[in-house]
This record gives sequence, C-alpha cells and structure tokens, in this order.
Amino acid sequence: MAEKKHEENLRGYKFTNDGTNVILTAFSDPVASEIVIPAFADGAPLTRIGFSAFKGNTRLRSVVIPDSVQFIENSAFRDCRNLTKVVAGKQLRSLGQYAFAGCIQLKSFTLPSSLQTLGEKTFDRCTEFTELNVLDMNKDGEAFKRFVIASHNENRRWGYIQSSLTYFDEYNMRKFDEGYAVIHGFDDLYNIAEYRLCDDEQLDSYMRTVYENNIRMSIPHLIAEDQIDRLTSAGTLGLIEGERIDRYIETASRINGRCLAYLLDYKEHHFERREMNFEL
Repeated sequence: MAEKKHEENLRGYKFTNDGTNVILTAFSDPVASEIVIPAFADGAPLTRIGFSAFKGNTRLRSVVIPDSVQFIENSAFRDCRNLTKVVAGKQLRSLGQYAFAGCIQLKSFTLPSSLQTLGEKTFDRCTEFTELNVLDMNKDGEAFKRFVIASHNENRRWGYIQSSLTYFDEYNMRKFDEGYAVIHGFDDLYNIAEYRLCDDEQLDSYMRTVYENNIRMSIPHLIAEDQIDRLTSAGTLGLIEGERIDRYIETASRINGRCLAYLLDYKEHHFERREMNFEL
C-alpha cells in the first residue's frame, strides 16, 4: 500500500538554511512513497532540491514539488527506479544534469512553460516516459498542454522534450498531426496514434482515420510480440475487428502468451452471437 506524506509532515527531510532560502539536501523517510514536498522549512521558502537529495530512493512512486522550488540540481532524483509521476511547481527555472536519470518507471512529468534550463541527460534512461504536461505560464499556469514523448530512443526522446518546450507558444494539434507522416519507428508511431485517439481534442476526421488504421495494422505485430498492454488499448479504442478476430486468435495460440486469453475474452464479449430462446 502506498504511504502518503503530506506537505506539513517534515519527518525524514534534511534542509540547509542561509536565512533567506532553504535547500532540501536529503530525504530518509523509510516508508513514504507518495510525497508532497513542503514549500517552507525553518520559516523560509524552499527554493532548491539539492544534489542527489533523493538519489536511489526506490520507495518513491510520486512526487509533488511546490511552487517555491526554482532549481532541481544534478542527480536530485537519480535512480529512483519506481518513481512514476512528478508534478513540478510553477516557478521551476532549471532541471539539472541527470536530475531524473535512471527513473526507469517514470511515465508522467508536469513542468512550467517558463523553464529556462534543461540538462541534456536530465531524463537519461527514462524509457517509459510518455507524458509531458506543460503548464501555460502565459495563463498563470492554470491551463496546460499535454505532449506525448513517443520514443524509447534516447536522442529522439530528448528531441521531443526540447521541441515541446521550445515551440510551446506556437504549438497546436494540427502541426502535431502533420508531423506524424515523417516519424519512423514502430514504437513512436504507435504511441502517438494511441495518445491522439485517447485524447482527441481538435482531431479531424482524416487524421482520426490515419491513426485508427495505424493501430489496426499494428495488431498482428502486437500479438506476435505479446504486447498485452497495447493490445488492450486497441481493444478499448474499438479497433479489433470482428472479421479478423479468429485470425488473431490463431496467431496468438501459436505463441501462447497473454494476448490469447484477452482475445478469446474480447471475442466472447464483442462478437459472439448468443442464441435467444423465444419459447414460452
């Protein structure tokens, strides 16, 4: 069970205070897994999360960073291997080198559009990182835009993050969709198609068809690789077709993985005709 740690609970934190600003230098709570970092300590605002402050903490699963924090220093959360979600505050200006490197389960990160510095290896080896929420500081951070970080490739993932921040003000979903045609790589294509169909604001009918066809064409590959999570998503989107379900089941039966049971269940609940008894 996740142990939640609220802002007023200062147990396990170590701070340094120069009289004006506070730096969080270490964290040692042995049970907390979901934490809201305090905005104040010793009567002063917390402005920095220091070097390696949370490094190697495998208990952490989610972190909320207060608006007071402006700097997250090098390796601050490095190798927090079970960390999945981070929400940073509206005043964050800098993310240091390797700040979240090795957070191999990290999926979602929220930061302000006014971020000024992003270390090149900030998200090194964060291969599950798929969702970047950028707070629109032109609107006081009360609105945000959601970007998909589609690739497991380190260089391309870095490019997605940089582009999301650099072109934030000019960003719109039409440009995002138009860029789909030049993307290469199965993972990137599938992740973006899934993302847009699940969160389809401003999605026109043509691009909806493009994305849906991409998912449909990917299904044999998903079965062959026994990618049950993606196959389940395709089913939720209603993109597993009745005329192909038996072929999919035949393929899955040769592999005998997790997809087989899902496809059998999907067929039963979506395509099987149940005989109705009209006898009185």
